Amino acid sequence: MKVMLRIRDLRTAIVDDQEFDTIDAARAWLVARPRFDQVLGVPTEGIPTEVSHELKAICRPLDDEEKAAAEVLDGKIEAERERRRAERDREKEQALRQMADEMKNADPARPMKVRWSYDGGFENVGDDRAVTDAAKEAVLAWVRERDEWVEGRGQIVGEATLQVWPAAVPAGEERVARGGTFFPVTKPAAP
Repeated sequence: MKVMLRIRDLRTAIVDDQEFDTIDAARAWLVARPRFDQVLGVPTEGIPTEVSHELKAICRPLDDEEKAAAEVLDGKIEAERERRRAERDREKEQALRQMADEMKNADPARPMKVRWSYDGGFENVGDDRAVTDAAKEAVLAWVRERDEWVEGRGQIVGEATLQVWPAAVPAGEERVARGGTFFPVTKPAAP
């Protein structure tokens, strides 16, 4: 059975898979593992778990110099991950600011995304407009209809999110857009 080992060169940071024709060849290589070659794993499919554990156990451990090189490399990798994460966060924040600026000038009668929950009431999750009475009434009617769907299972709607027109409904539209979602919960006991 051929065995594949995932190896990281601690000097260059290059990760590569190295194939061995037999388990014995992989064992011999692991026992005599070349300096600065770190074994990251055994990505061979179908290899028995006990063989995988054995191969990990017989691998020559990293010496102090190799451990230091691995720590430096891991530190660089983590710093790069953190830099990318921070960059993504900055991009996300910028996109949210841009969207918020655009929403300030958007039509106040446009549809709004409303989340309703059994114990939390109403929340506009798309922008900072207040949920209108007309929108609340439409959401509750939509929720009550879904309550009937799950009543036979001893459930009610616990949370729902849907798109509604907050004021006048344009011709050809319905107050509640298709495609809302809801999550049923066990119906509370009557008081």
